[in-house]
Amino acid sequence: MANQPEICGIKQTHSQGVSTPGKNHHPPSSISKVRVIVRVRPFLPRELSSRNGNLISCVSLRESDSSSDEVTLFLKDHETSRNECYKLDAFFGQEDNNVSQIFEREVRPLIPGIFQGFNATIFAYGATGSGKTYTMQGSDKLPGLMPLAMSNILLMCECTGSKIVISYYEIYLDKCYDLLDPKEKEILIWEDKDGQIHLKGLAQTEVSSIDRFNEIFASAIQRRKVAHTGLNDVSSRSHGVLGITISTPCHDSVGNAIVGKLNLIDLAGNEDNKRTCNEGIRLQESAKINQSLFALSNVIYALNNGKSRIPYRETKLTRILQDSLGGTSRALMVACLNPGEYQECVHTVSLAARSRHVSNFVYPSHKNGNSNTKIDMEAKLLAWLELKGKMKSAQRTGFCNSPFPGRTPSSVKSTRKFNTCSRTNETKVVRRSPCTAGRNLFSGGGYPLHCEEAQKLAAAETNQENLAIPVYGDILSESNPFLPDESSFVEEEAISMSPLTKNIKSLETPHREALSPINSNNGNLHFGPCDPKTPKLFSIPGDVENDFQVLDTPLDKFTARSSRLKSSLVQEYIEFLNTASREELMELKGIGEKIAEYIVELRETSPLNSLGDLEKIGLSSKQVHNMFGRAARGLLANLVLNA
Repeated sequence: MANQPEICGIKQTHSQGVSTPGKNHHPPSSISKVRVIVRVRPFLPRELSSRNGNLISCVSLRESDSSSDEVTLFLKDHETSRNECYKLDAFFGQEDNNVSQIFEREVRPLIPGIFQGFNATIFAYGATGSGKTYTMQGSDKLPGLMPLAMSNILLMCECTGSKIVISYYEIYLDKCYDLLDPKEKEILIWEDKDGQIHLKGLAQTEVSSIDRFNEIFASAIQRRKVAHTGLNDVSSRSHGVLGITISTPCHDSVGNAIVGKLNLIDLAGNEDNKRTCNEGIRLQESAKINQSLFALSNVIYALNNGKSRIPYRETKLTRILQDSLGGTSRALMVACLNPGEYQECVHTVSLAARSRHVSNFVYPSHKNGNSNTKIDMEAKLLAWLELKGKMKSAQRTGFCNSPFPGRTPSSVKSTRKFNTCSRTNETKVVRRSPCTAGRNLFSGGGYPLHCEEAQKLAAAETNQENLAIPVYGDILSESNPFLPDESSFVEEEAISMSPLTKNIKSLETPHREALSPINSNNGNLHFGPCDPKTPKLFSIPGDVENDFQVLDTPLDKFTARSSRLKSSLVQEYIEFLNTASREELMELKGIGEKIAEYIVELRETSPLNSLGDLEKIGLSSKQVHNMFGRAARGLLANLVLNA
């Protein structure tokens, strides 16, 4: 690391080419283990006075090789002689300045990566009264990790021109509440299609100086839920999360910016209600805190044992930490210990030691561009659609409706391919009847199988002399091809044709009945006059040459009607979502209270135009179609019951 170049104090790091195991394709990533360190707080004055100053710490560090990247933590209960050993990444003893040491050795190296688009998370974990809030917030004389990190980031922004915005919120009773802009309504947690967590309605404030940060941070701390318990005079009753987002300009022509984020989380401590003697609301708070921390241990257990399902959605805390445990963020866990409580230390360190085995797949975030990039991407998308032939239907419509067709139907072109063999000078153009011309109005023709048979027959007789293959010219006049006009008819001239030519002619013409046999010894074929008609066809989507199919069977008719019914039902469903009230939305199957709120908030900004717009509220494509399917089945079931 010492040989890597530095720009404005930022070391340029390079990630290893390890594939990311997520559901999306990301840039090359590096595997980063969750780093776990231990901070042992000093004994408090009231603890020293309660035991006449005769206190022995249950936490100690065993001697290890100086070249080793880990330390061995030894826990011993001096009353029962029970002991435990755990391996961790670093140890910080009971010194008064151990918070500043943690920042210099563990936190400061993470900050340069944030300016390069990486995310990082630092969270303090431990029992109640173990010093987690002091570690993160500090005091006026000894600042904690939050103000120290903010001060360092502001210094680096002076030479990078980066922009900083902060957010601060708490998870109280498993609900998120904003501390910068307090309101009664809780913050909603959304997950986008890339698996990234977003908080809807969370306030963000731009910060340009440390004085401005201290002012905002001090007022936000006062709003956080704290209370007196039997073990702590000022006990945090919620998990606090400080988010620092850094946008660094790329200085390119497009105006992109590299965005990185640092999350600093002060977790509430797990509590033993027998010792705290909690009652009423304190008991409810303690139950929610313990439940969220137990869910955190389940997530770590599932990650370490390779479980197919990771229970991130059990609580709001695990949803917030989803990116830090098995996600894409660099993570640092600070395990805070009370040196006088052996059992609490064992519980904390055992979970922390298991967290060391969790792997995160770290990669820099994508560059955020301006609106010009979106316009360019739309143009590229249109060009790609044209290249892939998605505009065929428009071309067919233009050919059928235009009075000046500039392109010969493909069915006509297919007959011209037969004109590869020798032909006598007596061969002349043969006029097709109006109804035959009507068959060639659509690309691909009405009888592709007949054309293939005709080609095979023609290839078999390529060596015959005086073979006359009918070639059709411009069969459509400048008038409307759908209307019969005398000017559009040309007198048919009789030509000498071989029996093979007559067979091909019988295959190409639509006058032959569908089940009539093909007789190679047929004589002269006579076609009677008929009214010009266009076959009754319907379109089947797909990138195939023949986009139309004749409705011959009742199943085809039923399928076509079902498709039209589904399209109509989808439009009615979208219109209902745009106009119905919140209570009316909840009456539909598949829509609950929260989804109804999301839909109402989404349509206030932009109305729904398709089912795909529902993915904006965090639903996957499969969830959207399942929700529509449940609503449609419910409506059809009611119709059947009422019939």
